[in-house]
Amino acid sequence: MKIAAPSKINLYLRVCGTLPNGYHEIETLFLPLSDPCDELDIEFTEDGRGEISVSSDLPLPRDGDNLCGRAARAVCSALGITPSIRIFIRKRIPVAAGMGGGSSDAAAVILATQKRYGTLPDGGHAAALSCGADVPLFLHPVPSIGRGVGDRLEPVEGLHLPPVLICPMRFPVSTPWGYRHIKQTGDSRTLNDLLSALKAGNFTEASTFLRNDLAPALWDKFPILQIRRQQLLNAGALEVQITGSGPTLYALFPDEKTKESARRALAEIEAG
Repeated sequence: MKIAAPSKINLYLRVCGTLPNGYHEIETLFLPLSDPCDELDIEFTEDGRGEISVSSDLPLPRDGDNLCGRAARAVCSALGITPSIRIFIRKRIPVAAGMGGGSSDAAAVILATQKRYGTLPDGGHAAALSCGADVPLFLHPVPSIGRGVGDRLEPVEGLHLPPVLICPMRFPVSTPWGYRHIKQTGDSRTLNDLLSALKAGNFTEASTFLRNDLAPALWDKFPILQIRRQQLLNAGALEVQITGSGPTLYALFPDEKTKESARRALAEIEAG
């Protein structure tokens, strides 16, 4: 079975506080993207052995150390089945980049296993949450508000979304690092302001309400991010922000023509 695993960006991410278990409570706006996406090949064998293997075209954790292995075991345990499952991941989503690649891969396995053996009463939500806070989003990847640790999801309809250009970096940033280095800036921009602008289709106004409370530490730590941001702004971007715990940048544009022009300009800079 072949299945695509989409990526995501956070158009808004406010850190509200720390929960008793040490995790951070957030308010965020997830935007799933079909490009880039990972591609998974999943092979099921009804041999009763319950052997699960995970491999990739990149050096990722394998088998039980990979989120996909945990996801497969969680669903099989909930369904009371013991097939052997072989999973191969073609990585197209940057690793440790704030785009949810590992979480999306795990959700893809949950969806594929249910498609083969039957849907769980909760659609796989508990299995997804056991693998990570971002995983439930990818069970039904639509624009959604995320609260709690990002797992309390509220799909949002009626949004007009501007053209988005993704700008990956060539270095990873771990999510724990991002949360350990939060800087208080007094940012008062609200999610409702962003939603109102997107529902009105006012991309220029919406771009002023992009927020990521994890970003200030990243801008300071990695000067290349500020350099690339300015290059994108010079190429016509309305605004540039970091997604999640970074370091991937995304830029909003007023139209597809300007976005494609910026893509070509950025390619020339990287090539030269």
